[in-house]
Amino acid sequence: MLSNGVGRIVDTNKIIRKSSTPIGGVRTIALTAVGSGMIALMPLAVGAQTRGAEILQQANKAEIAQVAEEGVTLSNDMLSFDISAQPLAMALVNFSRVSGIDVAVDGTLPDGTQSVAVQGNMTAGAALERMLSQSGLIWNAVNPTTISIIDPVRGDAGNASIITVPVTVTATERTLGPNGVPDKVYETPGSVAVITQESMRKSPVREAREIFNNVAGVDISNDARDPGLTVNVRGQQEMGRVNVNIDGARQNYNQLTHGTTSRVYIDPALLAEVDIEKSNLTQNGGAGASAGIVTMRTLNTQDILDEGEEWGGKVNISHGTNSYDFAGDASVGARISPKFDISATISRKVIGNYRAGAHNPGLFTTGNGNYYSTENSRPEYTFLRQTSGLLKANIYLDEDQEINLGYVGSQSDYAKTNDVTNLFTDFNETETHTLTAKHNWNPESDLINLNSGVYWTRTENHQFRPARLSASGTVTTDSFDNQYTLDTTGADIANRSDFAFNKIGDGLSRVSIDYGTEFFHDNAKTTAEMGGLGGAGAAYQVEGSTPSGKRDVYGGYLNTTYGWNDMFQITGGLRYDRYDLNGDAFWCETAAASGNLCSDGGTSLDIDLAESKVSPSFGASISPVEGVQFFANFRENMRAPTIQEAMLSGDHIGNVGIPFYSNANLKAEESETKEIGVNFKFDNVLQKGDGFRAKVAYFRSKIENYATIAYVPQPTTSTIIPGLLINSNQAAAMVNLEDPVYVNGTEMELSYDAGEYYLGGTLTLSDMDLQGDYNPFVLDTDYDQYANSGLSPLGVGDPIYGDAGDLYGIYATPKRKYTLDGGFRLLDRDLVMGMRATFVYPQDNFGSSSLSSVVGEYFKYRVFDFYSSYDVNDNVSLRFAVNNMFDEGYVQGAGGTYAPAPGRTAVLTLSGNF
Repeated sequence: MLSNGVGRIVDTNKIIRKSSTPIGGVRTIALTAVGSGMIALMPLAVGAQTRGAEILQQANKAEIAQVAEEGVTLSNDMLSFDISAQPLAMALVNFSRVSGIDVAVDGTLPDGTQSVAVQGNMTAGAALERMLSQSGLIWNAVNPTTISIIDPVRGDAGNASIITVPVTVTATERTLGPNGVPDKVYETPGSVAVITQESMRKSPVREAREIFNNVAGVDISNDARDPGLTVNVRGQQEMGRVNVNIDGARQNYNQLTHGTTSRVYIDPALLAEVDIEKSNLTQNGGAGASAGIVTMRTLNTQDILDEGEEWGGKVNISHGTNSYDFAGDASVGARISPKFDISATISRKVIGNYRAGAHNPGLFTTGNGNYYSTENSRPEYTFLRQTSGLLKANIYLDEDQEINLGYVGSQSDYAKTNDVTNLFTDFNETETHTLTAKHNWNPESDLINLNSGVYWTRTENHQFRPARLSASGTVTTDSFDNQYTLDTTGADIANRSDFAFNKIGDGLSRVSIDYGTEFFHDNAKTTAEMGGLGGAGAAYQVEGSTPSGKRDVYGGYLNTTYGWNDMFQITGGLRYDRYDLNGDAFWCETAAASGNLCSDGGTSLDIDLAESKVSPSFGASISPVEGVQFFANFRENMRAPTIQEAMLSGDHIGNVGIPFYSNANLKAEESETKEIGVNFKFDNVLQKGDGFRAKVAYFRSKIENYATIAYVPQPTTSTIIPGLLINSNQAAAMVNLEDPVYVNGTEMELSYDAGEYYLGGTLTLSDMDLQGDYNPFVLDTDYDQYANSGLSPLGVGDPIYGDAGDLYGIYATPKRKYTLDGGFRLLDRDLVMGMRATFVYPQDNFGSSSLSSVVGEYFKYRVFDFYSSYDVNDNVSLRFAVNNMFDEGYVQGAGGTYAPAPGRTAVLTLSGNF
């Protein structure tokens, strides 16, 4: 078995099946050849963090002997080498990448073997001589493109062409820093992030939102009372701007409330890893999105079982203060045969009414200037009862093909409020179901690495809104019993083809072509029933504000990457997107605030929207010196409107008097994002074995036709006067802003890990430039004389526009956010103790007019967390954490919530491995 010079193992006898079985952060593989980036992997030591693949079968020791030739020599071509002194296994991989020569090893490389630095122009043979000069090893040419590394002390060293034992070369892809982030993050020429299971487990969380706290450029807008997620990536959130998916299945649920609208429900106990892509949307998952792709990968068999285990499992049980009553999960897995494995996880969480922080109790001010703190925004906050689980099965058809089947589901009973004083509570029972089926075919051909999948997901929320009462006990608004349901079905297929070329200049070159297509269909349905208790309110108000409807979104892409000698890379891509959305909406009108505005069914309005766009993308990277990679990227995208946006109708629940209008001319958002950045990856910086990693990027996004909800006039006004547009006969609708919205920012993530101690952190600087002008006349009907003429009533000239003060509320990410994380690994790394600090400086939200209770300004805050863990033995560990140590009172800085976060909470966790 040999590597072929382009990072792929060639095995004509199919003796090693491609796999990836983790062993508590360690993965292993045994091969008989090393070259071009494919190396044999084994654990370095207890606590080492490596990545690779499972040993399934060892190679025949005579394979390489069968291809050996007598008297062969290597080429005398001059090559340019720049390989630093490092562990010999990694040096040989780098040698193979530069030269195109495959490397085989006779037996096991001695532990701790280091190479000699090789720099300059020389032949491959001369480079090998220098690299091995202090190792005591020698090399021999097996054929003109393959060499073997030999220990002359061995008795059979005289037969240099015979491989006598399986290879056990040791090397690692390191996962360093406070959160064990893998090296792939710092080798990718773009903005990506990974939330590891280590990061999620080390400090127990109330809700999934907390696992994103230390990711640069990412914020969560909803609060701790709601188990749903609203993910903000680089200042954009909701309505599909960020594709948040579970195992590749999109979670597109929307429900109109005060604050954020989009929701994704996932229990962190089910998660193995979260991948965040902010740069490359020219791939499956990019259809209909504009800001990023957040993939939440749930646990599978390889995440549960240790190496060599046929069956086993893991258990976690937590209990804490501040109504953190219970959180527990159990996972089991079994390898039934080499062709089939199965796993399952179940989780239960019980959380009561938490207490907010007492220190610095100020929370926010609203657009009308009212001040709110933990004292006047109700200090008691609702509950959560959540049960979730998953079931996975993997079928290995042969060495080239596998099928992955999965189900992930949850049921959450919780209560929350949507008003600034948190007086009116809604009770929710939310169920989610996600089914996925994936197929991978990766034969021994560089032209085929085919991935396909289908999925179905349902989010269903049964909400009960109790009747609202006056001070005297009279019913002012009737009770509502609502059912919100969204089904999403989808399919995708993608392939990758690799081409390797002969040397160009002094380096190897390669071309990779990625191409694929995807489709998804949304089907939303909302129903409501009234309690019949009197007061204002009608079922159509709920059914119109979160409307029923259907949407189809299609996408396809082609992406080509050329790379030279692992030093230079350039990428160009195109993606095509299209959406179709149609249905029957309606609109209502009134001259004054009153209930039941649309008892006659309103005026019908046909919605028929469809658009398509071809979006280019470009990228380039260069590594002038080892460990440093500069990159730049550009992309365009089209975001399709959602059912929620396009079909909005009815009017505000209760006796409010604000109709909702559908916009039959709503346009898709079109965005472009530019970024530049640099990766740093250095080992042995201050001491042997340490590592420094960093990623820094600056981005600027321009969004045309930005869609948001805004105040608009009704068509029967007698006179429209700018400045009084929403004072008289107001309505609300989705509108496209006339001016582009700009979002720019700087992101930095860095860490230093010396084994016994570590330090890391993130920095996010963000700014949004929003003008807010829009055309307020959204209905296809006649307005008054000034709207028809397009002229201001104050004189001839400018048409009438709404502005930023009339927007309902656009929640802006913090201006500045810093996080620090550091700690120690003691007692042979069995004991870990660390602290995290978060500093947030919010910026004002847009659209917080003086007529609105929408939050205008959140206050800055700082939060400190302590965490620790102790491995009692190989199977039992204890974790103790204190979140919000100094009991800070604050509201999450990204907006969309009125409720303060939990105060000081201590949690003890017992974990077992069986």
